[in-house]
Amino acid sequence: MKEVPILLLALIVIVVGCNRIVNVQKNAKGGNMNGRYLVASGGNQAVPFNDDYMSKGHEYFDVYSPEIATHYGEVFWTDQGNNLIPQEIIDRFAGKVMAITGYEQDQVMVYPLDKPGLNPENDVSVPINWAYNHHYMAWMTGNHSKLVKIQNPDPSDVSAHGSPMKWVAVDLPSAKDREYKNVPTSQMFSEGNGGESRKSFHGYPDGFAQLIDSPDKWHITPMQIDTRNRDCGATPQDVHNCTVFTPGDEPRQARYGRGIPKEGAIYSGILECPCNGRFGGDPAIYGPSTKTKYTQHHYALVVEPSCKTPTKSATICFDAVANLGVKATKNVTMVSSSSEVPSGCSVDSESDGLIIVSYNEFKSSKQCSTSSKRTGNLKFSTGVSIKIELSEVSTITLSGPADAWFGVGFNATHMADKPYTLIVNSTGVYKRQIGTCGSEADHCPGTPLKSSIKIVSNTVVDGVRTAVLTRPLKGLTKEHYSFNALNAQINFISAIGSSQVFAYHKVHTTGIIALITSNEPNCICEVGETGMMCDNNGSNCDHFVKNCVPAPAGELLSQRNPTCNSMTYAGGLQCCKHKRIMLDADQPIRPELLRYHMKFRFWFQEYKVVGAKVSHHDLPRIYYQTEAWAGEYDIPPAFALPGKPIPGYNNWPLNTPTPGTKCTGNCPSGDDCECVHTIEFKWTVSNIRLIYAGGHCHAPACIAMELYRNDTGHEMELLCRQVPVFGKGNIKENKYDEAGYIALPPCLWGDDTGLEPSVLLPKNTPMVAIKHNRNTKVGHFGEMASWQMRGVNF
Repeated sequence: MKEVPILLLALIVIVVGCNRIVNVQKNAKGGNMNGRYLVASGGNQAVPFNDDYMSKGHEYFDVYSPEIATHYGEVFWTDQGNNLIPQEIIDRFAGKVMAITGYEQDQVMVYPLDKPGLNPENDVSVPINWAYNHHYMAWMTGNHSKLVKIQNPDPSDVSAHGSPMKWVAVDLPSAKDREYKNVPTSQMFSEGNGGESRKSFHGYPDGFAQLIDSPDKWHITPMQIDTRNRDCGATPQDVHNCTVFTPGDEPRQARYGRGIPKEGAIYSGILECPCNGRFGGDPAIYGPSTKTKYTQHHYALVVEPSCKTPTKSATICFDAVANLGVKATKNVTMVSSSSEVPSGCSVDSESDGLIIVSYNEFKSSKQCSTSSKRTGNLKFSTGVSIKIELSEVSTITLSGPADAWFGVGFNATHMADKPYTLIVNSTGVYKRQIGTCGSEADHCPGTPLKSSIKIVSNTVVDGVRTAVLTRPLKGLTKEHYSFNALNAQINFISAIGSSQVFAYHKVHTTGIIALITSNEPNCICEVGETGMMCDNNGSNCDHFVKNCVPAPAGELLSQRNPTCNSMTYAGGLQCCKHKRIMLDADQPIRPELLRYHMKFRFWFQEYKVVGAKVSHHDLPRIYYQTEAWAGEYDIPPAFALPGKPIPGYNNWPLNTPTPGTKCTGNCPSGDDCECVHTIEFKWTVSNIRLIYAGGHCHAPACIAMELYRNDTGHEMELLCRQVPVFGKGNIKENKYDEAGYIALPPCLWGDDTGLEPSVLLPKNTPMVAIKHNRNTKVGHFGEMASWQMRGVNF
């Protein structure tokens, strides 16, 4: 394409789904698909930045997702496969680099049906209060990369925007032979990617872009929730019906059980993913007899002479041992008083290899072992196995396939735990701390650690490599795992690669090692309770404990935020699965389908290299969660009401602000009462120069998101403050001005007019993120507060 003057009334644009070039009328207010945008820079709001791509001579192409078709209340949250970008673009950039300078997003009903892009002038934008865009993750891959589906995504790994990472882009072998070896072969798009996405700017200052070599495909995983009251219709002809939001049925747990406001409802309670009478509904709302949620006791192997809380039956005892991965040779129930075994549940690994599990309901003088000399074995489904023997030092035996690397991560259930990891290949055994990139797009190789291991042997027999090593019980640093004499069981993750070169894993899984003292009984005790969340018939149950960062770095645990475990969980992504209907079991499912497509417009320029100068610098992704690392969090109502308990904060006292809440005025009942819920997260960065910072903040409660540096001489220096711009409901003048929904002006830094200059944040710069939300009368489930940023390190 040639550069297009701004006064030109038509633009030749390539549209996916067609094999021809289509003329599309230019937006009278500029070349942008969604009209003009606001941009911030640092603490300054609405700076005079030129957001009009066309006026700067940039080109674009449009792509459409496959169709999304949903019932009222239904969740659509699944990948939609690989889709070709326009063939003209593929041909033009074969062996070349595209500089993607920004993108725009919409959701549209098309005519004729099933023909997206054929007549783009007939596209009808779907209001956000019809289909709530909770978030999306999109990728573009090239001729030298592909998306790989993770075979066993870890449901606890919330590094992917509050949800398990299911896809990852990897290089193909041809990547090493291309001309532009330092240019990425793929890109991810996920900034400001929720209900704020359509009217929030997703672009960069001059000279910066997301670079991609030889692009050819794009892929999207949308997370959409259908909230259109079917009494108002769900076709393109119905966009002028119920232009003032008209809520449909909602489950009883929506809005914390406080019901739809009689006046002024501007959003659907369904969009916040409340647990409900179909799955996970809280007994505080659905009564003590509900099968959707109940308490289950949790048992563990402990290094104690006896149990503070013993197991309650032989069946529980034997099941608890089996759940620890210990394969018992024999289960024994004592039928009379005996001091041969301790009271309660115990396991004994005898010298002849027998493992005896005993349950003794009688009092006994026999005590369990407190010895630090322990042994445990674990064989993962990946084919990797590990044996740990603890005495004065630790001896670790690792076995796996000889034709590829394999590894294990200690004290972890997913990569976001940043575990100490041992990697084995044909050249040796290596230590790393993985999961340290802070990116929801990449499962990176992590950080090498100083070695304290001694390799005893590294041998191959019949295609199986076995490495034996020793190391001290105490780790060299806090990043090195330390064996604790009181910790008798260790969670592990395991993975194997595709070659001897350590890279993205081919397959991974989790497991647990129980460390047992031989020839002595070892106690199995009740150590806590777990909340089981189930379908309304008590089946398909789930339970979890999230990796909520403790104080002083994070605040969710100190605030007792319900999102951190299934015992208190009341709403959010765990209750919002693909094709789930977010209604109670006794509420009917309407038959009418809402049918639409996600639509993206990618703006681009050609990447050029002249001597040592490049036309654009690539912007890698930088990602941190203020809700660290829960992926989401709850904003409870500021106060409990008589007779209306707060799910997740049951029995919270009246007239007392809920954790994280501060109020002004005569609260809780005065007309001047105003309350704000706040969370903080503290971390450090090194050698980062921010160019783009976009927060993720759900309507309708969002007040502001703030990002500070906090190093010496720059104490709590504001880098970026994002204040949402709320729609007024004037959709006749602006179809996107939907009441209550927001645009979030991102913060940009650079040399463009209106922008503050970028600043290099040096090594170990302390950072503070703060998020504020209204909660005076109403609470909100599944809120997010992640910083989705891009920058460089020079």
